[in-house]
Amino acid sequence: MAVNAVGSSQNQSTASDTENKLNKILGKDDFLKLLITELRYQDALNPMQDREFIAQMAQMSSLEQMQNLGKTFEEGITTLIQSQNYYNENVLALLDFMAMQAVQNNFSQGLTLLGREITYTDAEGEEKTGLVNGLKQVDGRYVAVVGEEEVPLTRITFVKEVN
Repeated sequence: MAVNAVGSSQNQSTASDTENKLNKILGKDDFLKLLITELRYQDALNPMQDREFIAQMAQMSSLEQMQNLGKTFEEGITTLIQSQNYYNENVLALLDFMAMQAVQNNFSQGLTLLGREITYTDAEGEEKTGLVNGLKQVDGRYVAVVGEEEVPLTRITFVKEVN
């Protein structure tokens, strides 16, 4: 039975390069060191069986895949949190912009009513008619002023131009 050399200087430098590339991850490095030590000091008359070696390599591969999966998962969570923060900031900015647009639209609508006759429903549900002689802001919304009464623009049911 021929006995092959377990390690050569090229294999040792490759193992050393591999260890350097592993980024000092605890567990993977220890496993490789243990495997190399086991191969170096095995009994030449009773070498490690192929099945044992393959099983240990499979365990190392599984360990590496689990660590990579954990790293990928961590990166994914970080990206998700960053995108959620970006989304929240943009949604808030969009809501602010929409609120500002609503106020401007409300103001523009109110301006077109100045000097016109409107029909509206008052707070008691009665229908009234009057001339819009002003526009006033109340709680961030504009209301038409008819005589002494403040009429929310949403209660106006008819607008008539006065000649």
